[in-house]
Amino acid sequence: MTTIDDLQHAPIRPATRWIVYRPGPWLPLIAAPVLLIAPLVAAIVAGDWLRAGYVLLIGAVFGISVSLPFGSRRRPTAVTEWVFFALLLICAGYLVAWRTGQALLFPLLAVAASLAIRRRWAMGMVGAVAVSGALAVGFETWSLEAAVLVGFAAFAGGAGNFVVQYYLALVRELERSRERLAVAAVGEEPLRFSRDLHDLLGHSLSVIAVKSEAARRLMRPDPDAAATHIAEVEAIAREALGEVRSVVSGSRSVSLAEEIANARRSLEDAGVATSVTVTDQVLPITADAILGWVVREGATNVLRHSAARRCTFEVSVSAQGARVEIADDGPRHAHGGSARTPDLSSGSGLEGLRERIEDAGGEFAVEASASRFRLTAVVPLPAQARR
Repeated sequence: MTTIDDLQHAPIRPATRWIVYRPGPWLPLIAAPVLLIAPLVAAIVAGDWLRAGYVLLIGAVFGISVSLPFGSRRRPTAVTEWVFFALLLICAGYLVAWRTGQALLFPLLAVAASLAIRRRWAMGMVGAVAVSGALAVGFETWSLEAAVLVGFAAFAGGAGNFVVQYYLALVRELERSRERLAVAAVGEEPLRFSRDLHDLLGHSLSVIAVKSEAARRLMRPDPDAAATHIAEVEAIAREALGEVRSVVSGSRSVSLAEEIANARRSLEDAGVATSVTVTDQVLPITADAILGWVVREGATNVLRHSAARRCTFEVSVSAQGARVEIADDGPRHAHGGSARTPDLSSGSGLEGLRERIEDAGGEFAVEASASRFRLTAVVPLPAQARR
């Protein structure tokens, strides 16, 4: 069974692509011989060559009126509208001179109006032509059936051509949008890759540096403890290698609970007292992953840039969404920038976080003072997830 998703991602066939990118008046032009053949033959049979020439003139002006909108601008303009009104006057002259052909000329006019009149007025003109044709035929024949038939034929012909051209324009714009999105995705991929690589390796390398330093200090007084730290460095290095591979394959997923546990363990190993407060509410996968990146980068920031002795992690859910706050008591100069204006450009980690969260529609803020640094991120949640 074909699904909506299949239709959205299905490639446009070559024949359809040709029609979309090279549209022409093929469909409306069919109306001219179909609707004008009867009055033309009648005029020839009657030997009325003036009437036959007049019918051919109507066909020629109709062809011009429906062909001009498919020129270089591919849309109706004031010029096409003037041509349509010329066709309207010519048809009115025909009806006055010969008093016949109402049932055929009004559908022809409706088709021309659907293409030659600018979109915001086109359907109104089609409706006006359809009503005028119904009234003209009704008063001419005093037949309600004939009046309804002509009115319906005129409206159906005009509306059908209008809808076809409208949806062809939509398909053309959809195809162009898909091409632009593909180009944008290719351009964004290196940025995503570098950001993920920084977020992953920054944390792992910071922990490796802390544990290596601890192992160096304990090498003589406590060799067993130093060996434990070295073993942990080896395990973290292997884990980092696996994470790099997962980034390359695009399969890396982050868990908030896992990142909080890793951050707590790494900070406490570095001598930073850590306090964690986490909501017991289950978060959507996307929000959970984004907040996991926030915790990872926040912990890395403390390890690399701060002389903090205490750090707190708080995760909560409110009407604004899922919120994570990371605060430490490290001196402000250790994080870079000034107390009044936090410097996000000094490191790609915080800047990468800001981009992640803003792309998800959330908010990201950094507050700093001489004795405190606080990072806050809020990610919006669906209504049902906030309950």
